[in-house]
Amino acid sequence: MPRRGSRKQKPSDEGEVSAKVAAETGGGGERGATKRRTSKRGVNLDSWVERNIDEVVLRSGLDYLGLSRDMWLEVLRDILEELYGSTTSYKSAEDVAKRLIRNSDRVYPVIASRLAYVLEKPTADQLEFIVSNVGDAVLDLAPRLYRWTLEAGREDLLGTLRYKWASTWSRLRTPVLPVRCPRCGFNSVMPDLSCTVCGALLSEREVKVSVDLVRRLEELARSMTCSELGNLLRYDYVLVNDLEVKPPSASRLVVDVEVYLGREEKNLLKKVYEERCRHAAAE
Repeated sequence: MPRRGSRKQKPSDEGEVSAKVAAETGGGGERGATKRRTSKRGVNLDSWVERNIDEVVLRSGLDYLGLSRDMWLEVLRDILEELYGSTTSYKSAEDVAKRLIRNSDRVYPVIASRLAYVLEKPTADQLEFIVSNVGDAVLDLAPRLYRWTLEAGREDLLGTLRYKWASTWSRLRTPVLPVRCPRCGFNSVMPDLSCTVCGALLSEREVKVSVDLVRRLEELARSMTCSELGNLLRYDYVLVNDLEVKPPSASRLVVDVEVYLGREEKNLLKKVYEERCRHAAAE
């Protein structure tokens, strides 16, 4: 029987948990030995969670995170209710713990993101769990996780965090990544030269070094037709992202950064033009 009353709003990624758990628990979902039957009113899930939270945490192997009972109730209550499934039959803490473990690929990201919001300063174990299991919420949580990981001196976790940021960004935001920030190492430089992860406001010089502008600008110039290169010489800037340097006339992406050309870059373009196109222009 469905519970009466409203439930707390859950983060967007928790919808995945419900879908997975529904598949696991549909049609009653009981396995093994005969289950203890309840009255027609069904199991009171609030009371069940209160009685069994400690055992579920222990049997699922999450006790090493060292959270208080109250915090586990805050983090896990609605997850355990979803995992419990139908309230017409009784399930033990062991049953629900096994379901949690089976669904860990979907449940752990939810737990990780919730811990990132409720903890002020995580322990080493808590930080490693959060970074290792955070899902799509990494795009919102990266600034906080970066700060924690930097303070902990965990360069290995920084690598994991950068990888998760990049792969999630390219899947959910834009296939082409933003320019890499030379200060924090994340592909997170926006068109206004600010970094959304470490908060730095970069100089154009830093961006030029980060994208290796001189080398890539020469590659661009040598790949263009003389007409295209001549047109590029009329501009004072180029567009850059993590993938390429391109002329202002190219299709602009939301992650593209305008980088103004200094004397060195302009002289480079003129040199390539003279080498490749002088005779063509004379003809």
